Amino acid sequence: MESPHGAAPGEGGALSPSPEAVGMLHEMALRDSQQGEEPDLPDEQLRSYDQLQKDEVLPLLPHAGSGGNLNILGENSVPRYFQIYVYCEIPDGISVSAELRGVDDYPTKFSVEHLAPISLTCLMPPSYPSHHSPYFTLAVQWLDSVKISSLCDMLESLWAQQPGQEVVFEWVQWLQSSTLSHLGFDDGIVIRDSDSTMDHVDVRVVGGILSVEDVVQQLISYNEEQCQESFLQGFHVCMICFSEYKGIDFIKLPCRHYFCRNCMETYSRMHVKEGSVMKIVCPDNKCGGFVPPNLLKRLLGESDFERWERLILERTLDAMADVAYCPRCQTACLEDEDNAQCPKCLFSFCTRCRDRRHIGEKCLTPEEKLLSLQEREKVRHLNKGGTGPSKLVDELSSIKEILRSCVPCPHCGTGITRVSGCNHMLSKNCGKLFCYGCGKPLTPAHTSEQCRIDYEKRTAKVDLVDAVKELQKKLKVGGYKPHPCPNCHLITYKLGNNNHVFCEGCQVHHCALCRKVVRKSSEHYGPRGCKQHTVDPEVARARPKKNDDSQSESL
Repeated sequence: MESPHGAAPGEGGALSPSPEAVGMLHEMALRDSQQGEEPDLPDEQLRSYDQLQKDEVLPLLPHAGSGGNLNILGENSVPRYFQIYVYCEIPDGISVSAELRGVDDYPTKFSVEHLAPISLTCLMPPSYPSHHSPYFTLAVQWLDSVKISSLCDMLESLWAQQPGQEVVFEWVQWLQSSTLSHLGFDDGIVIRDSDSTMDHVDVRVVGGILSVEDVVQQLISYNEEQCQESFLQGFHVCMICFSEYKGIDFIKLPCRHYFCRNCMETYSRMHVKEGSVMKIVCPDNKCGGFVPPNLLKRLLGESDFERWERLILERTLDAMADVAYCPRCQTACLEDEDNAQCPKCLFSFCTRCRDRRHIGEKCLTPEEKLLSLQEREKVRHLNKGGTGPSKLVDELSSIKEILRSCVPCPHCGTGITRVSGCNHMLSKNCGKLFCYGCGKPLTPAHTSEQCRIDYEKRTAKVDLVDAVKELQKKLKVGGYKPHPCPNCHLITYKLGNNNHVFCEGCQVHHCALCRKVVRKSSEHYGPRGCKQHTVDPEVARARPKKNDDSQSESL
C-alpha cells in the first residue's frame, strides 16, 4: 500500500505544502518546456489565460470541504500551482475489508463514516487552458499505486474529451462523486497488498509503500478523529439533565456514552463526598462502564481527586483477605498465618485479637477479651475508688453488639447491618450484591425474594412437623394405636373410629385396616371393601367398660 508523503490537514483545516508533489510538477513543466511543447504566446494572451486560471480557482473553495482545504502554493508565481484535498462522497457508513496475501482469516472488517481525502496537486502552465492541460499529482492513503494510476488516467481522459476548456473544476467534481464507483467500491472498500512491479504505475502517483495493517490503522484513526470533530461541533441532549448543549460541553466515556460536564462533575463529587467511590461508573443504568482516572482528575479537581485516590486504596485493601490494619498507627499490613508486622511502626500483632503477637499462646475471642478487660477494669476502679466502666470497655461492648447484629459480606467480609427494607443488600465497600437473609452472594438463580420464599417454606414445614409430632405424642399418651403411612412411613393416628387416615407428611390418604393408599373412598370402602368405621382392639381394651363405670358411680 502507498501513503502520500504530501500535505496533511493541520489545525483549522489548513494544508501544508507537499515538497515531493511540487517538485514533481516542476520537473514535468521543465521537461515539456525543454522539449518545445510549451508554445510562445503574446503577453496579452498570457494575461487573458492568467485571469481565466484565477477565475477557475475560486469555485474550488466549496469543494475543498469545511474549513477551505485549498492551499494556493504559488499564487503570484508563473506558473501558478495549488493543492486541494477532495473528500469522496460516501453514504452514512461504508464497509472496509482488509485482505492479507496468504492469510484467509484476517479479522479486519469494519465500517467508517469518513474517508481520508484525495490530495490533488496541480500546476497550471501559462498556455492553460487553450493549449496544454494542467500538470497534476495524486496521493491517496487508502489506495494502492495501481488504483491511483487508474484515477490519473481518468483525469487525463477528461481533459482529452474537451481540450481547450477549463478542466480542474470538473476533475474535483469527478473525484468527489465518482471515485468509489470507478474503482468498483460501491458495495465496500477492499484493502489488499498489490504487486506494483507487475502493473502499470503512473509517474504522477505520490506516496510510499505501507502495509495493510498500517493502512487499516490510518483509516480507523482518521475516522475516529473526524467523528469526534463532528460530535464536538454538533448539539446533543444530556441523558441526566435532558438539556441540549454543544458537543464541546460533553464528557464522552470509553463506553461511548456521553453526558454534559456539569452533570458528570456533580455526579463524581457527590460520590466522593459520600465515600461511595466504587459507584463512580457510567451513569447509564444498563452500562456501568469504567471511568478512567485521568478523566476523574479533570472532573474532581486536585483536592477531591486526592480523596478519591485515598478512598479507592482503602476500599481495595479492605476487600483483600490478607490485609489487616495495625492497631497502633492504622497502617495496612500483610497478614501471614494470623500474624502481621507493621512496616511503619514495626509492631507485631495478632490479626485475630489485634493484640501483641503471641506465638504458642491461646488467642482470646472477643467475648473472652471483653470479660478479661471488664474484670481488670473492675479491680482497677475498686483500687482507685472509681465507679462505672471505662471508655475502652464501653467501646468493646459496642463493637460486640454491632458484630452480633450484622451480617458479613460474603465477598469482602465487611459487617453490614440492615436498618429497614428487603434482603437485597449492596456492600458499599466492594460494590457487590448479597442476600441479607442467608448471607450468600446474589445470583440469577439465588435472589433475595426466592430466599425469602424458601425460608417461609422451611419454617412452615418445620412448624407443621412440630405440630404433627406434638399431636402424635398426645395421641400416644391417650392410648391410640399408631398407623404408619404406607407411602412415607410417617406415624399417623385415626380420628375416632374412622379408618380413612390423612398423612400430613406426604399429603396422601390411606386405610388404617389394609394399610393401602386410598385414591377414592367410595371405591375403597363398602360392602366389598374395607369397613370405614371400626374400633381398634387395643383401643377397645384400653377403654373402661360401661358396667364398671355404672357400678363405680353407684358406689
